[in-house]
Amino acid sequence: MTEKIASRGMVVFNLGTAKFALYTDQVRSIEEMQEMVPVPQSPSYVTGLINLRGEIIAVLDLRKRLKVEDAQDTRDLVTIVVEHGGEAVGLIVDRVIGVEEYQSEPKPIPQDLVQTRAGGFYQSVLEIAGERIIILNLDKILTVEEAK
Repeated sequence: MTEKIASRGMVVFNLGTAKFALYTDQVRSIEEMQEMVPVPQSPSYVTGLINLRGEIIAVLDLRKRLKVEDAQDTRDLVTIVVEHGGEAVGLIVDRVIGVEEYQSEPKPIPQDLVQTRAGGFYQSVLEIAGERIIILNLDKILTVEEAK
């Protein structure tokens, strides 16, 4: 009898040159960029508020949140709208690569990285065809305090 590995869908995207992912059950939609209303006195990674089909949602710049260098070409910027704690939140990313089903088992983040200030933002790593895709910890990313 062969053991079946369950597949799980992921939205894979770029921040700079790195590939990241969120599970599809966390993602509500992928939206084009739209004009935002700034939120004074908010953390630097909070870009603003948008009206998405009658719902006002906060939008975070995931590059700033994870301290990833800006991409040179920003034509493909999109907002991934996630569902967290009953609320919608937008995450700006450089480019969505696609929605994929993976049957590989994600590997844990190395302890050395987990113990760093940003290590809590990362949940696990998926290795596919020699490429590494970092699966993000949405709970930590959407907290106001640092990830540790």
